Amino acid sequence: MTWYQSHCGNRELMEKADAANDLPVLNDIIHSELLDIVSQVKELDDGKELFYGVNARNLLVVNSGNDLPVNDLSSVSLELSFIASDADLVILEGMGRVIETNLYALFKCDALKIGMVKHSEVAEFLGGRLLIV
Repeated sequence: MTWYQSHCGNRELMEKADAANDLPVLNDIIHSELLDIVSQVKELDDGKELFYGVNARNLLVVNSGNDLPVNDLSSVSLELSFIASDADLVILEGMGRVIETNLYALFKCDALKIGMVKHSEVAEFLGGRLLIV
């Protein structure tokens, strides 16, 4: 899950928080791994902290509070709840996080939900079909 917050319409990304689970689930990265990767990839350039070329001064990595491939937004960690409370944009990604648990979740800000139906039972429940490529 990703939360973006930009202040006063500034085009520069002011704050970004990435949430990861505390315990391993399927092939998801966990909180401690994400912290380690971000700290290794950040670099300094003219006094700016960069993460893949983007200003990472306000990049936060937080624990989602979940230990399942789905993220029930009613039971996220207090840290994530606090950080996300005034977000301008929420991005949810993945079938479990979007379709199976938060498809009808409403937010006070803009939200982008990106998920692909990968199980025929879920497609049938939604009244659709699987796209076979």
